[in-house]
Amino acid sequence: MKDETKQPGLPREPHGVHLDGASRALSMALQKTFEALLQEPVPEKFNELIARIRAEELRKAAESGSEEE
Repeated sequence: MKDETKQPGLPREPHGVHLDGASRALSMALQKTFEALLQEPVPEKFNELIARIRAEELRKAAESGSEEE
């Protein structure tokens, strides 16, 4: 059986504490869930919202830059 405490990506155990049983299973399940979530693409609605926010920030920056001249 391989030692899972050395695998990258798993939460570190506090010094002197060894995760076992339910806590280890929960930790591993949460890690798998979040890894899968991070692989999902950003929904198009969010991309559109981010684009509008960036455009507004650029517009405001351009306006404040022209006021300083």
